[in-house]
Amino acid sequence: MWLDTETVPKVDGSTVPPAVVRPLTEVYYGGPDLPPRALRDVLKAKVEAAPAGSEIIWATYYFRDLDLAESLVAARKRGVKVRIRIEGTPRKSGANSAAIETLRAGLGEGLRLQHSWFGLANLHAKIYTFTGPEPESMIGSFNPSGDETPDAELIADIGDQDRGQNLLVAFRDPQVARSLHRQAKRLWKGKGISRFDRGMNRARKFDDARLYYFPRLRPDIVDRRVAQLGPGDRVQAAISHMDQGPFARQLAKAAERGAEIDLVVHDTARRVPKGVFRELDKAGVNIRRYCDVEGLPMHAKFVVIDDGGQRSAWFGSFNYTITSRYLNQEVLARSTNALVIDDLEARFRTISGIAEQQASECHENSRADVTTSDR
Repeated sequence: MWLDTETVPKVDGSTVPPAVVRPLTEVYYGGPDLPPRALRDVLKAKVEAAPAGSEIIWATYYFRDLDLAESLVAARKRGVKVRIRIEGTPRKSGANSAAIETLRAGLGEGLRLQHSWFGLANLHAKIYTFTGPEPESMIGSFNPSGDETPDAELIADIGDQDRGQNLLVAFRDPQVARSLHRQAKRLWKGKGISRFDRGMNRARKFDDARLYYFPRLRPDIVDRRVAQLGPGDRVQAAISHMDQGPFARQLAKAAERGAEIDLVVHDTARRVPKGVFRELDKAGVNIRRYCDVEGLPMHAKFVVIDDGGQRSAWFGSFNYTITSRYLNQEVLARSTNALVIDDLEARFRTISGIAEQQASECHENSRADVTTSDR
C-alpha cells in the first residue's frame, strides 16, 4: 500500500518524478502467491537502512534466519544499538540455537532469552522496532524462522513461514511507533510485563489505532466486540489458532443472531480442533480450512468487523487460545484506518480464494493431526 503525490512542476516547465509518500500504517504480506521470503526481506531491508546512532529492538518467538542475524550484527558494528529478545524454550526445542549463537557472538548483552515455565507463558509477541531513519514499529504474525539452507524436517514441523500466509503491519505514526518501541524494550528487559501491572492493562489509544499488551486481566477484547453483532453485521477473519473458548462461542452466537461470519482457519486439528470447526459450522458460520497442497501454513491472524458500517480491523501476534489469552506475552492492535481495512479485506479474499481453489486437491481434515505451529 503506497501513496504517490502528484508530479511536481519545475521552474523551467519540466517536471520531476512524483515523490513517494509512505502511509502512516502499511501492511506487508507473505504467502504462496508472493515472492518467497518476502517478509524477512522487508525486515532485512529495514535493518540495512538503520543509520548509526539509531536503535533496533526486536522481540519474537522463533528466530532461525542466520543471514538476518548477521545483518543485525553488521548493524551493531556500524553503530546501531541492537537489542533482541527471543524465546529460549520454543515448542520445537533447539530450533533457535544457531541464530542464538550468531547473535550472542555479535551482540553480546544485546541478546536476551525468554525462558518460559514448563513450556508455558511464552514470548509469543512479534515486535520489530526501528528508530531510524524514521520511527517505525512492526507487529504481526511473522517469525523469521526460515533460513537459506532449510532444515526440511524442522520446517515440516514448525511450518514454512517464509512462504506461508503471514503478515506484518508497519506503524510510522511517531506516537504509535514509540509505544511499540517502549513495549519491545520492556520485553527485552523482562520488566513491567505482569498481568497485574497497570500499564499492561491500559489500552494505548491513538487517532485510528489502539494497542493492547498481554498478559492482562481482561483478555476478552475482540470477544466483547463480536458479542455486539447482529443482523446486517459482518466478520471476515483469517485465524491460525482458535480453541473452544470465548471467541469461538461469541462467533457462533453472532451467527445465530443473524450476523454474517466468514472464516478461513488452518487445517490442523491442533490449531483449530475438529469440535470447534463443527460447532461453528452448525451455528451457520461460513468456515473452511486452509489446506495447502505443499503443506504451507495459514499463519495469518486478523479479524475485520463491519458493525453497521463502523469498520475495524484487529491483528497482531494474538491467538484465540487459552495460552495466548491468559499466559503468553502478546500484542494486539485495533485499526479504524479505512485503507488498512480495505487492504486486509482484499487479502482475506485472496486467502479465501486460495483455500477454495486447493480444496479439491486436499481432503478435508487430511492433515488434521499434523503439528505445524509456532505454538
